[in-house]
Amino acid sequence: MSHPKPTWARRSLALVLSLSLCWPSVSLATNLPDLGDVSQQGLSPQQEREIGEMAMREIRRSGVLLDDPEVAAFLNTMGYRLVEAAEVRDTQFTFFPILDSSVNAFAIPGGFIGVHTGLIIQAQHESEVASVLAHEIAHVSQNHLARMIEGMKGSPWLTLAGIAAAIIAGSMGRGDAAAAAIAATTGASVQRQLDFTYSFEQEADRLGMQTLQRSGYDPRAMAVFFERLQNHNRIVESNAPEFLRTHPVTMKRISEAQNRVGELKYRQVPDSPEFLFVREKVRAMQLGGREAISYFQKTIAEKRYASETAQRYGLAYAYFLARQYEPAWAALQQARDSFAPKRSHPMFEYLAGQIRLAQGQSAEALNVLGAASARYPASKALQYALLDALIDAGQFGRAESELKDQLSMYPSDALFYQRGARLYAKQGKLMQQYQMQGEYYARLKEYNAALEQFNLALRQPEQDFYLQSGIEARVRELESLLQSDSKK
Repeated sequence: MSHPKPTWARRSLALVLSLSLCWPSVSLATNLPDLGDVSQQGLSPQQEREIGEMAMREIRRSGVLLDDPEVAAFLNTMGYRLVEAAEVRDTQFTFFPILDSSVNAFAIPGGFIGVHTGLIIQAQHESEVASVLAHEIAHVSQNHLARMIEGMKGSPWLTLAGIAAAIIAGSMGRGDAAAAAIAATTGASVQRQLDFTYSFEQEADRLGMQTLQRSGYDPRAMAVFFERLQNHNRIVESNAPEFLRTHPVTMKRISEAQNRVGELKYRQVPDSPEFLFVREKVRAMQLGGREAISYFQKTIAEKRYASETAQRYGLAYAYFLARQYEPAWAALQQARDSFAPKRSHPMFEYLAGQIRLAQGQSAEALNVLGAASARYPASKALQYALLDALIDAGQFGRAESELKDQLSMYPSDALFYQRGARLYAKQGKLMQQYQMQGEYYARLKEYNAALEQFNLALRQPEQDFYLQSGIEARVRELESLLQSDSKK
C-alpha cells in the first residue's frame, strides 16, 4: 500500500475559506442544485451546512477520505474537547482524516474540518495537532466565510452553487483549473478578499490560542508548530507545506503567537497514548507495509523514538498491512510488554482482533473482541470489529442483538447500518439487506442511492407487512427531501 499522490485537498478545497469566493461562473455550477443567490444577503447556517454536506459527499466519492474508526475517533475526541473549551454551541462539528502526506488542515462550511495524515505525522506533540484544530474551529465559530460573503455583496456570480463548484471541481482533479480561474479574476474584490483572509488568520490565531489554554493543551504549541513549518519552508522553498500556502504564516504571526504566551507559566502537557499510536498508525499507512516495516525496524534498533511502545505498535500495524500476520502478532505482544503501567489499550485489542480475523480465526477474534468491547465500551472501533467477528463466525442471532443495541445508542452511525446489510446478506434476507444498505446511504445523505436500495427491498418476495410499511414511509420521506432540495 503506497500513500496517495497530492489530491484536490492539497490544491483546491482549502481555498474555500480564502479564495473560492473569487470563483467566476463555470459550467460545472450548472450541474449543482440551485442553492440560492447570496450576492445580496448573508450566508445562513443552513446554507453553510448544505455546502458542507455537498462537499463531503464528493470527498467520500473521491476515495481520499481515510475510513479508519480509530483515527476519526481521535480527531473527534480532540476536536470536541476544543469545541467545548471554545464554547461553540451553535454548530455541529465533524472532524475527519484525509490520507495524504501533505501537511494541511482545512475547514469546509457547515463545521466540517479535515486533517491530512501528513500533519499528524509532522507534529512532534499532541498539542501541535490541537493548535491547528483550534485555529480551524475559530474560522468556523467566527463565521469567516459568511463574513467574506457579506463584504462582497453585489457580485452577481456569488451563489452557493458557485462556491460549491470550486470544491467539487477540485475533487474531480480540476484543482489546477480552479486555481487558474481564481487567479484570472481581478479587481478590488480580490484585494479585499485577501485583506479579509489575513485578518481572519490573525483572529483564528488569537482565539485558537485561548481555546488551547482553556482545554488543557499547551498554548505554546501553536507558535512552535508554525515556526517549524516556516523553517521547513526555508529549507524546501519550492515544496512548502500546504498549510503555509492556504494559511500564510509570517514572522509577524509567529511573533504575535509567541508574545501571547510569553507571560504564561510553563506547564508540560504529556502526549496521550492515543496520539502516539495514531501517529504511527497513519505513518504506516502512508509509507505502506514493506517500507513501514523497514522504517520501524530501524527506529527501534537505533532507539530513535519518543515512545518505544508506539514504535512497536507501528511495526505491528505495518506487518498487518503487509499481511504478515504472525510477525504482526509478535510485534503487538512486544508493544503490550513495553506499555507501562498498563499492558492493554483499546487500539492494541482492535489490532489483535483484526489480525485474528485476517487469519480466519473467528473464534479467537471473538474472544479478544468480546472481552475488549466489554472493557472499553466507548470504543466504536471495537464495536464495529465485534460485529464483523460475529458475522464471520456465523453467530447471526448474537450479531442481530448487538446491532440493535448499537443502533439504539448511535442511530445516525452509517457504519453500523453497513454492517447490518452484510449481516442480512449472509443470511439471505434480501429485504432487510437492502433496507439496511438504504439506511447507510441515507445517513451519508446520498438520497438517490438510498431510494434505489429501498425500492430494491420493496421488490423482494419476502412478506413482512411491518417492515414493508416502514420502508414505504422512508421512501416517501426521502422523495419529499429530494423535491424540497430541487426547489431551492
